[in-house]
Amino acid sequence: MLEKKIHIIIMCLVICLGLISGVSAAPAGQYSEASVISASGFGKVTASPDVAHIRIGVETTGMEARAAQAENDNIMTAVLNAIKDLGISDNDIKTTFLDLTPVYNYPDGKPAELVSYNATNYITVRVEELTKAGEVIDSALSHGANRIDSLSFDVKKPEELRKAALREAVRDARTKADVLADALGVRITGVKLVTENVGSVTTRDNLLLAKNSRDMVSSNIISTPLEAGAIDVTATVHVDYIIE
Repeated sequence: MLEKKIHIIIMCLVICLGLISGVSAAPAGQYSEASVISASGFGKVTASPDVAHIRIGVETTGMEARAAQAENDNIMTAVLNAIKDLGISDNDIKTTFLDLTPVYNYPDGKPAELVSYNATNYITVRVEELTKAGEVIDSALSHGANRIDSLSFDVKKPEELRKAALREAVRDARTKADVLADALGVRITGVKLVTENVGSVTTRDNLLLAKNSRDMVSSNIISTPLEAGAIDVTATVHVDYIIE
């Protein structure tokens, strides 16, 4: 009886060892990582802008808060009407900043003295007809605006340009990988991993400071020439190619 039990135990051990041996005998390389070539690609697409954004401001000063704000409101109303008369719709005009701030004088050794109030109102105007961008600036200044803080050019559909730049980046990565594979004497058989880096849209921004703008308007010398230039949209990718 004892011999029978020992025999059964021995048989079980043999079977277990056989299973372990079978696992160990799996074909070499079945679970190994594939060899890869890594390459980075860069793509850039240049396009002409088709929309402009202009930040226009009105700043007024008064001895009383209500007076400063009232004057500011009147001037901004005239500016808005003038811009709309150029064909700019309400949807393309947005108030971006509104402020009323007291101004103090700080004499030596004395309490602060309230001097005046500054009222500020800024709008951003979207101009789809770039030829009108200069007209918008000139018209705003001639109707009382005294700040032109910024002018930026952009494209209405940047996503299409990003896609084109991304395709260019992928082609660039494959070209580099083919050169590496040829130099190493291997062949690309597939793609293991692709990583996309966030692309960028580089606009040509102009910063315009409207110093003494009212004097310039009264002298009839305001004429704002604008050059939109070009916009660069870039993208980068990193690709791991499987080789053999």
